[in-house]
Amino acid sequence: MTTEIKRIVLYGGNKLSMMFYLGIRKYFPHLYITVVYLYTGFINIPDPIAENAWAKISYIKYGDYDTLEAVFQGNDAIICTLDSKDTRYQIGLINTAEAAGIKVLVPAHYGIDVDTPILSKYSQRVDIRKIYRALKKSSLKYIIVAAGFSVEDFLAPHFGWDFANNSVLIHGDGTSVNSFTPIADLVRYTVAAVLRIDEFHGRKLRIATYTLSVLDWVAAVEAATGQKFLVRHQKQHPPLRDLKKTNGMSVAWWRAKCEMINILDQGGGLVDWSPHPLDNNLLPEVVPTPINEIIQKAYSLAHK
Repeated sequence: MTTEIKRIVLYGGNKLSMMFYLGIRKYFPHLYITVVYLYTGFINIPDPIAENAWAKISYIKYGDYDTLEAVFQGNDAIICTLDSKDTRYQIGLINTAEAAGIKVLVPAHYGIDVDTPILSKYSQRVDIRKIYRALKKSSLKYIIVAAGFSVEDFLAPHFGWDFANNSVLIHGDGTSVNSFTPIADLVRYTVAAVLRIDEFHGRKLRIATYTLSVLDWVAAVEAATGQKFLVRHQKQHPPLRDLKKTNGMSVAWWRAKCEMINILDQGGGLVDWSPHPLDNNLLPEVVPTPINEIIQKAYSLAHK
């Protein structure tokens, strides 16, 4: 029997929740959305999400699984947008979703593929695999989505881009190839796969809009903007112990940034590593975002 999906819960209440909400409203307007905002204390919601005929908002304290189960009831699928490091909350989510009669769950791990051989020492590998094991033991249908680096995060100052001054700082030689996907494409591929869950249940969906090196990105940025960029190289990776130069970031964010730069330099963000091909062609209904469009958007934001 075909699994019917009409009601989706976005579980997290963060920027990624907002992007999924906007994408679903634009590309899948027939779906009813419930956005679950998790909080520890003060609630502050600057996102442009408001309750309407097609959307509901629920505010739930971290760990309040009884209330969460009541909110989940009557829904068909959950797309988790938590930080993938929040393992204990994702394990609790799996158990609660199963108890509430949810049919489908997509865990929050949309970036690099922790099974890539390069990432054998990746700090989140063990925790993320706990989530995989919990899903396999449950009665839920599920999809693991691996989409590489977020383009919006990559084309940002913390990865060395300075669009205001037409320059970029590259760690390493910039030749390693990685996978990149705009958030809008991630949303469309993920939701399209959820709607076809009977075809994709239990598999890792490997998607990427662009497969490029950092030097390839420089060439693409120059072509899209018509500007010549000054390229500077830094051979030494950002030291994890250097906590005095966090540029206003928290220590946790600084460590995450350093780890991502190291993975980028090693090519650890490639999701279609041999013998695993990309799955983009399995979802032909999704039209990828042109690279010029995403670059020009990032460039124009820096010049406002």
